[in-house]
Amino acid sequence: MIENPKIGLFEIFTRDDIYRIHTATLEVLERTGVRVEEESALKLLASIGSDVDLSRRIAKIPQNVVEEAIRNSARTIHFAGRSREDDIRLEGKRVNFGPGEGATSILDCQSGIIRPSTKDDTVKAVKLADALDTIDFVMPLFTAQDVPKPVMPLHDLDAALRNTEKPVMVVDFGLEANYLIDMAAVVAGGRERLKERPLLGMYSEPVSPLTHGKSHVRNLMTFANADLPIVYIPSPACCSTAPATLAGAIVQSNAETLSGNVIAQFTRKGAKFIYGSDTSLMDQRTGVFSYGCPEWMIFNLAMAQLGRHYGLPTWSTGGCSDSKILDGQATFEAGLSLFIAAASGANLIHDVGSYLNFGLTGSLELLTICDEMLSMIAYILRGVEVTDETLAVDIIDKVGPGGHFITQKHTLEFLKKEHWLPGLFDRQMRNNWVKSGSRDLLKRAGEKTEQILSAHQPVPLPADVNKELDKTLRRSEKEILGHQPKT
Repeated sequence: MIENPKIGLFEIFTRDDIYRIHTATLEVLERTGVRVEEESALKLLASIGSDVDLSRRIAKIPQNVVEEAIRNSARTIHFAGRSREDDIRLEGKRVNFGPGEGATSILDCQSGIIRPSTKDDTVKAVKLADALDTIDFVMPLFTAQDVPKPVMPLHDLDAALRNTEKPVMVVDFGLEANYLIDMAAVVAGGRERLKERPLLGMYSEPVSPLTHGKSHVRNLMTFANADLPIVYIPSPACCSTAPATLAGAIVQSNAETLSGNVIAQFTRKGAKFIYGSDTSLMDQRTGVFSYGCPEWMIFNLAMAQLGRHYGLPTWSTGGCSDSKILDGQATFEAGLSLFIAAASGANLIHDVGSYLNFGLTGSLELLTICDEMLSMIAYILRGVEVTDETLAVDIIDKVGPGGHFITQKHTLEFLKKEHWLPGLFDRQMRNNWVKSGSRDLLKRAGEKTEQILSAHQPVPLPADVNKELDKTLRRSEKEILGHQPKT
């Protein structure tokens, strides 16, 4: 976690820009409206003054409703871990980091082989995230391809709940949210206890442009009623599902997430809604949704600044790459996007070290490398402490012209306090580097990842909780798969 009043000064909009974007967003919501596929949400919107066309499922939401929802939103969100030491708060300029979820394949960086990800890979990813100091919350990174697809989200959550004490965020993938809440409630000690200490958050998305799908809106409302953290953000692509202009894409993204907030806040006043977007670009040459382009990074800056303007906890993205392998492009795009997201002051930054190949492939080694980069970024963003001691006027006078500071007590006292030392990046002289095997970053990251996975043992769930979680998982699996159409 990074906290510094100076964070968030990396802003791209003037006050007038913010005003114009907000005004344009209100016009889109009131003039064009949004499609809402869930009837109960449409009726809710109609009851609060929206102009609703039930046959077309279009809701045109007036300005006063949008702004009332913003006023009613939670300003601070407590996101709990199994251990209180792992609790985090989403507020102000407190920046927290975690991996993503959704990679369907894993890259073995040592062999170069890519294969479908399994539940065991998900377990390893969660264990690694649990061990890394810069990771504050956990998403499972992979989706288990070795379980039936309808119950995949249950197994992703199962892997997370058993292998970390940090707060857990999962993607719903359209699954009925109560199944996820039931599993988290087992670990928390019941639904009421889960409300008091919300150790589970949900990530879900509207469908761009301007459409709220049935299952996602239902889950949004379910999590709002359960008083659990909700990330409900769009992922439009410029030139495809959003306008070609950056400002136009930002207006649309803002309309999509703010209309989701309207549904959340009028479902339950004070709902723990987390604002943001994952807006990017559809490359016109290849048709891909980019996870490394500069437009994507600008959108992250834009939404963090807008969210801060609204006073809402914010969500952002960093630490990914479009590269197919863990190479220079991957580390550059991951590092740059992490720094920009951190400097924006967003409260939850996800996808850290998670994605290569446009979000399709995950890499444990990239997560380990991003941990090192985040340590460096946190050091940079903490700034410089200015006190009588750190100004060191007396020490400078004592050493004087032509002297040195190596043996000064002041140097020994402040060496570790003031300076960052790498744990993974190399600073050896070349001859020593050669003697130690000429290991490059990828090799060192692979070795460190294996060392962590071999040595780290997450705090296990109590035996009775473990057993109850098993029962809940099996019961939910049976119920869900029993309702699937036969093929």
